[in-house]
Amino acid sequence: MKNFFSDINIHTITDANINFYTVPFIHPTRKMHEHDFIYLLHGEWSLGQNGQTYDLCEDSLLILFAGNNHYGVTPCRAGTKTMYFHVTCEDGDVFEEDDSLSCIDTLINASHNKNIKKLFSEVVNAKLSGEQRKANLYFELLLCELTSQKTYLKEIKVAQKIQSIIHEYPERFFGNEELAHMMNVSVKTAENKFKAAFGKTIHQYILDFKIREAMAYFDRFEDISVKEVAYNLGFCDEYHFSKQFQKHTGMSPSKYKRSKD
Repeated sequence: MKNFFSDINIHTITDANINFYTVPFIHPTRKMHEHDFIYLLHGEWSLGQNGQTYDLCEDSLLILFAGNNHYGVTPCRAGTKTMYFHVTCEDGDVFEEDDSLSCIDTLINASHNKNIKKLFSEVVNAKLSGEQRKANLYFELLLCELTSQKTYLKEIKVAQKIQSIIHEYPERFFGNEELAHMMNVSVKTAENKFKAAFGKTIHQYILDFKIREAMAYFDRFEDISVKEVAYNLGFCDEYHFSKQFQKHTGMSPSKYKRSKD
């Protein structure tokens, strides 16, 4: 299930704090009129909502939607530390199965986005300091960040799938048109998303990957020939392979092999 929060009505932060559990503690079973946002700073915790279990680790953000049953599944690990806040459920807030970009997942891995943790902390600190309006505004900014993250994750999904195909078939050279067709996107879209995600073109990534694989072959199998490695990695001939290997490593395959002796 996904969470949609109204962008018309202003939400109000009603409670916030930072909790540290020196001994294992199980989350209370309850149904709230407000949304419960939990950010796990350290430790581990398993919580449930409507029969679904969510396993939290460091930098997990869990949204327990208002009006739903939520509860502890297992006690948290000793030494667990969390931030939390409760926020009003406004007209237009919806909890349902939806994959639109404006919907936010119930459990979010925020480890790669420091802004999420920063804005969550700002909400909590503002509420604790009695700055109600600021806490409300930081919450709206947090929602924007969470929505933007989902858009970003959708953008890199195509790039990650292309990367997986390249890794799965080291014996093949894929053209950009072929990969774009497999992803059901335009060639330009595939090229742009891949370069944005990995910092290099698809062709350059394929070559870099194949040279790393070639080095692994030479490292593992001392009797393997240069020709065998070239064909194993989809090169049309030994000459083309040797040229690319030297360009990437600064030495010929034969010299690299001798350096391992």
